[in-house]
Amino acid sequence: MGLSCITTYKLDALKAVCRSSESCDATSSFVNKGSSDIDLTTMMENGCNEQANKKTCTSKADLQKTILRMRNGPGRNHSMGGRVEKSEGFSPNSFDRVLLDAPCSALGLRPRLFVGEETIKSLRNHAKYQRRMFDQAVQLVRPGGVIVYSTCTINPGENEALVRYALDTYKFLSLASQHPKIGGPGLVGSCELSDGYIEEWLRPGEEDLVQRFDPTSPLDTIGFFIAKFKVGSKDD
Repeated sequence: MGLSCITTYKLDALKAVCRSSESCDATSSFVNKGSSDIDLTTMMENGCNEQANKKTCTSKADLQKTILRMRNGPGRNHSMGGRVEKSEGFSPNSFDRVLLDAPCSALGLRPRLFVGEETIKSLRNHAKYQRRMFDQAVQLVRPGGVIVYSTCTINPGENEALVRYALDTYKFLSLASQHPKIGGPGLVGSCELSDGYIEEWLRPGEEDLVQRFDPTSPLDTIGFFIAKFKVGSKDD
């Protein structure tokens, strides 16, 4: 099977579901909004740009980044590639399956050289962002479909706590068995963090329906996590 069967889109993960008042044209072509007519000198002086009768102001740091990007090119992470189409979002219940390989703290990678940079607050912020992305995924999958959630972290706040949030928030979701089953069970119970916040994890009977990979286990893998959800009827 060739890759020609796959269509890629440039999409804001937190705006994956288009609103009813918006057009859900998922095949619109990508438009380069950059302009070679921008007066960068003027922008640097006052930090403002008037366009279409709207005045917007930008910090000098952002303006400097814009100047460097226009001078040096978009860079690998921002390369348009000429093959990616821009999507304004998809209609609810558009897909049978969604894989949410969420951005995370990456505490399962090894060697993890910058683990000291993470704090309780930053770890919790990762979890909040992941929940928002999961909310989008739930809307996109039609009843009878499947959502697979994965991370490359061993932080239960981004793993088991996300599963708890999903099952408690969306009653039509249920954990599904995974094949092959290679990883270990998930964490059951809860944990009170140093700031007093209580983090809820899995409940008894749910631990064997997820896969937790620990870098210290005999499997000799990096740390990551997989949960598979089956989407039931959303009308209940």
